Formats: sequence, C-alpha cells, structure tokens
Amino acid sequence: MTDQFVGFALFWGVWMLVPLLIDGVTAVAYLSAAIKIRAGRAPLGTAKPLKNFPLVTIIIPSYNGADKLPVCLKSIREQTYPGSGIEVLVIDNRSTDDTQAVMAREQERPFTGTINFISLPYKGKSGALNAGIHHSRGDLILNVDADTALDKDALYEMARAFESDSSLAAATGSVEVLPPDRDPMTGEELTIHPLRYAIGQAEFIEYYEGFRIGRQYQSATNSLFTLAGAFSAFRREVMLRTFMYDQRTVSEDTDLTFYIAMKFPEMRVRAVGPAIVYVHPTPSLSDLYAQRVRWQRGQIEVASMYPEFERHPFRLRGLSIVKSLLVDHTLAFPRVVWTFLLPFMFLLGYPIEVVITATFGLYLIYVGVEALYYVVALWVSEGEARSRLVRLWWMPAFMPLYRWLTFWFRFSGFLSVLKEPKQWQAKDPLSETYQGIRRMGALALTFLTDSFMPRLAAIIGGVIRFR
Repeated sequence: MTDQFVGFALFWGVWMLVPLLIDGVTAVAYLSAAIKIRAGRAPLGTAKPLKNFPLVTIIIPSYNGADKLPVCLKSIREQTYPGSGIEVLVIDNRSTDDTQAVMAREQERPFTGTINFISLPYKGKSGALNAGIHHSRGDLILNVDADTALDKDALYEMARAFESDSSLAAATGSVEVLPPDRDPMTGEELTIHPLRYAIGQAEFIEYYEGFRIGRQYQSATNSLFTLAGAFSAFRREVMLRTFMYDQRTVSEDTDLTFYIAMKFPEMRVRAVGPAIVYVHPTPSLSDLYAQRVRWQRGQIEVASMYPEFERHPFRLRGLSIVKSLLVDHTLAFPRVVWTFLLPFMFLLGYPIEVVITATFGLYLIYVGVEALYYVVALWVSEGEARSRLVRLWWMPAFMPLYRWLTFWFRFSGFLSVLKEPKQWQAKDPLSETYQGIRRMGALALTFLTDSFMPRLAAIIGGVIRFR
C-alpha cells in the first residue's frame, strides 16, 4: 500500500507541479512586484503636480469608426490636462461609413485644443500611425485606438511620467476592459449570454493583472515586452529616430518596443499604471481567437528579428527572448499533453476514479494559482476597479478554463508562423475549416468539369464509334 501511494505521488506529483512551476512562480513574482508598488505608491492626490504642460499629439487611426469615435473624442475633451496642450489627429483608412460626417460634427463641439481629420488613400494601421507622426507637432506623441475611452487623468498622468523622468523614451498606459453587461454610451445594463459575460469579466481580470502588476514588474526589471497598441506614448525625438511603425510583422507595436530598447539602451521603456484607457470586451470567440493568434504570431516574428536579446533565460533584468519563449511555449506544452492524455488514461488501463481525481486535482491547483493572482490584483487595486474585483470573487474558479481556451488560441498563432502567410486579421478555426471545404469542393468541381468529364465523354464516344 505504501509503495502504491509513493508511486502515485511521484507520477502525478511531477505533472501537477508543472502549473506551480509556470504560473505559480509568475504569481509569486507578481506578488513581489505588488509589494514594491504598495510601498512606493504615494497617497492619492499627493503626487508631485505638473508644472510644465508639453504639447501632446494624440494619433487615432480609424477605419469605419463612425460609431466609436464620438466616445473616444468625448473622453479626450473631458481630460484634466489643459485642452490648449492637446492636438488630436484622426487618420482615416478609406472608411466606407459616415466617418467624415461624424468628424465634421465632432470638430464643431467646444474644445480649446485642436482636432484635425486626415483621410488617406490607402488602408493599414501602420501607415495611418506613420502619417499621423509626420503631421504631429507635439513634444509627446500618443497612439490611441478609436474604440477606446481615456480616463479623465490619462493624459495628465502620462505627461507627468515623462516630465519627471528625462530618461523615459516611451511608455504604455494601463488598459482596462469595460463591463460586458453595460452599454458604453448610456451605461444601461444589458442582458447577455452567461458565457459571454464570464469571458468578458475574465478579460478584465487578465488585463488588470497584466497591466497593473505584470507590466509594472517588467518596468522594474527593464523587460517591458510590448508598448500597448491601444494606448502608448513616445518622446518625439525618440520616435523620429526609429523606423516608426513597420508592416514586416503582425505585431508592429512589439517590433517598435524592441527597436527602441535596442537603439536607446541608455533610456527606459516602462508602464505608467495611473494612465488608464478603457476598451470594450472582445465581442465574440472568433474575435478573441483572431486577437490571440495575432499576438502570439507577432511575438514569435519579432523574436526572430532581434538576436541581440537572445539572453540567458535566468537573467531577471532586461529583455530576454529566450526567457519569454521558454515560459510562453516550452513550459506551457504540458497543457497540450494533458488535454489529450487525460481522456485516454481510462483506455490505457487507469481506473476512471484515478483519472477523475487527477483531473480535479489539476483543476484545483490552477484555481489556487488564480486565487493568488486575484488576491494580488485586489491588493493593489483602487477605486471602481477594486469594487469590481470584489464583486468578481468567484472568478478564480472560472479563470483556469479561460486560460486553457486562450492558450489553445495562442498555440494556433505559433503554428500559423510555420505554415501560413502573414496577415493582420486571422479567421477562427470554424471559418477556416469552412473555407477549406469550399476550396476543396471548388477543386473537385474543376477536376470533374475540366478533366474527368471530358475524358469520360471521349472514352464513351470512342467505344460507341468502335461498335
């Protein structure tokens, strides 16, 4: 009996330790970062106020954004940062809706800053951002997505970070996901499917942990991996000495982050936690799949372009491609193994109760890790975000399922690098399968009509003539 127990503990224990070695170590690192954040945070309202207000240029690339731009521009007009120090450039990518009419109305609204509309003859987010950079006049250049809304203090906090640190080359703000059950325009409650609600809230927790803790840890260790495309800021003289936004990868923001870290090693790239921008939850699983495939593919594409950062994986400071890929890919592969192995354990002779116990045990370990993430996030949170986290006390039980789902989406991005051409928008697996079946059907029909049927008719005709 003792030998059986030891064997059981050794076999299952090794596999069950994998989540602790990956996510558990990360959670502990986040906890250490949270302790530093709490220790170094100034009480609300006591941070050093801005004395100099540099001109800030906000570049908003937009394609068919007629229903999104009013919310974004309203949040800019309501900033605590002086309007006279704000220049807004909306760059249109050949929209087919009434964006131009909407912008005409928005430009008539009272605002002490400037709002300009530039229409491009081509599509592409990178091209729109670059056009905006060339037209900008600001000392600070910010990129903001059209489907976002800025917190009222976002520009003030971002400018304060640059003014207080002359070595700061670029910075990313915090991205928070809005409640999935509220209308962003009116604030009214919406009735949505429970699964969509749970995924939307999981996105909120994932983003909050990632930006308010994870990227703060990366800032402290000088290892920030990506300047968020939804809201990032650059010192003008730094941006103009880069290649700006390039289309050589599907993750132009990560590419630019690495280039700045390589070209300006004496300067810093960090996250500014109090500078917050709000985004909508991903509307569907198809969109979530496309987003995560693009993120993962972009990470691998960028990693292959910067051998300068292929550092030892156990170095804590500085960008390390090896460390990132080791955690995100190699050490995460046991999830792939377990996904297929557990259902076949019974067929391999394991009693069903053992399989169920092992599955439940793995799930409980992941719940424990997620609970640690949750406690850390709750500890550093403030204001409305803290109230929302308190209401979501039950999410650690759902987060392992969400992480498992997004892992498989990300894994698809890894495979797409190997077999598919680069594309900014990815289709979901069902759509890809449907398109594949249609292509196979078209090929089969072409074969029948252009090759098989003419040959068959010729054979039949020859037989008839022979008779």
